[in-house]
Amino acid sequence: MALLSDNSDITVTFLRITTGNDGDYYPEILFRDEKGLTKSVCIRVAISGGNAPIEVKIAIANLYRALEKNNLNEHPSNEHTRWPNLD
Repeated sequence: MALLSDNSDITVTFLRITTGNDGDYYPEILFRDEKGLTKSVCIRVAISGGNAPIEVKIAIANLYRALEKNNLNEHPSNEHTRWPNLD
């Protein structure tokens, strides 16, 4: 499952990072809207070129590897995971 935010007592949000065929990283925040539909906000961190300083590129790559190593990079709607219920 993706990394569950520590603010889950307010709203359930997850962080995951995907990679593209271009080698770039795509950090994504996943959440549910008031209708219960899964929504996300994603940014692109270009590894070759782009606006991010090299330290940020290294940090995002390291975070991606840490999420993968700890099995925290799956979409929360995959068949073996569930969104926590705040009700």
